[in-house]
Amino acid sequence: MLTCDVNFAFKSKEGEEVCGDSIKIKRSEDKVVVTVSDGLGSGIKASILSTLTASMTTTMLFNDMPMDEVMKSVLATLPKCKVRDISYANFCSVLFKAKENTCYIAEYEFPVVLLFRKNEFIDFEKKRLLVEDREIKESYFVPQDGDLLFVMTDGVSQAGLGTRLYPLGLGIENIKREIFNLTRYKVPPKEIVNYLIEKAKRLDKGIKGDDALLCVLYFRSFNRLNIMVGPPSDPNLDEYVAYKFLNMPGRKVICGGTTAQIVGRIMGSEVSLDLKTVSEDSPPVGYMEGVDLVTEGIITLTQVFRYLDGQIEKVGYGASLIIDLIEKSDEICFIVGKAINPAYQNPLFSYDMSLKFKIVKDIMDILKNKGKIVKIEAY
Repeated sequence: MLTCDVNFAFKSKEGEEVCGDSIKIKRSEDKVVVTVSDGLGSGIKASILSTLTASMTTTMLFNDMPMDEVMKSVLATLPKCKVRDISYANFCSVLFKAKENTCYIAEYEFPVVLLFRKNEFIDFEKKRLLVEDREIKESYFVPQDGDLLFVMTDGVSQAGLGTRLYPLGLGIENIKREIFNLTRYKVPPKEIVNYLIEKAKRLDKGIKGDDALLCVLYFRSFNRLNIMVGPPSDPNLDEYVAYKFLNMPGRKVICGGTTAQIVGRIMGSEVSLDLKTVSEDSPPVGYMEGVDLVTEGIITLTQVFRYLDGQIEKVGYGASLIIDLIEKSDEICFIVGKAINPAYQNPLFSYDMSLKFKIVKDIMDILKNKGKIVKIEAY
């Protein structure tokens, strides 16, 4: 199954504190909706209008509302400029359904949408949908691993407008050339959008220019990570939980020596410690058949939490490996045993607020805020 990373960057019009272009993102395990909207003009007013447009469109599409109903709601909410006879905000919405592996794009008066696949730009058919005399361009494509879908407001394509170098603005062909060259040198999608927005800033310096927002959807394989923390409260559940954990799709990490011994006993495997990884910060890590990594429990998880929370920059080797796996994963599932280790139990905590649960819960909260899908099962 594929998923998509969403990265974006923006710049405000010179002299304005806020950007008049907005982006909204909603995601679940099998669905991602992204909307980019360009508000008419610049500054606070444009920001409010584009934010409202992007929020409404994203929420309604995420809840499976048809595009004609979405558009009617947007038109009923937003005014129309009587002088220029145009809407106060345009938009482009992208709906990706992972299980069906389909990507739907709806464009309303939107300037630039580019699909880059295997070193070339791909054109896709756009059909017209009329809603109350307004034209929506609809298109579909089947994403492939490695696809890059760029969505950008005209502040990017028109950067440098009127200058000697780009009298008609940067232009779509120059943008394509930049993307092609950057991908050829394996520049990550996030750095591509940052580079192009910085280029727009340089081209617009001294001529004010316009707000600009550039977003890229990067389609890739969905990555899962399963972390087992602590043994079950009932020893009779040891075998059930161990087999459940080992049969879960994705990479697997066991935190805790006792937990690793239980899984190893049931599977007939032994933990092989890597003594080269021992340090003042943490005990050595280990490996066993069917499991990608075995680490110490509470100390390692505490380091993971404190790093993710921005409290520390240096962690032990085991914690660094877990952090790396987490950052590369889209979904993290914690299998937490309810057995309490008296060595780490604070008598002031209730049973459900054991130190183990508290650390896992704190890590989960941070990961959810980062857009990760996080689940927990307790035994």
